[in-house]
Amino acid sequence: MTYEYFCEKCETVLEADFPFGKAPKKIDCECGESCERFYGDMNFILKGGGWPSKKISFNKEMSDRNAKAGERMRGTWEGTQPKLKEQ
Repeated sequence: MTYEYFCEKCETVLEADFPFGKAPKKIDCECGESCERFYGDMNFILKGGGWPSKKISFNKEMSDRNAKAGERMRGTWEGTQPKLKEQ
């Protein structure tokens, strides 16, 4: 994950890659000054197959389709249940 650090001496924002949750609070700049974590407008960037809401809407759509298919099939089920013999 990419983290940002701000150097007060250079007045620049540095980027450094660390594993998630393993970023130090301070790193050394090229000028030799110690830079603290910088929390700008964007703390993280989503990368991947899509937004979470897309999956939720897809799952809802598929559930609705399955329910409608079940209702259509229910008409063919009526009267075909096996009759139980009394013992």
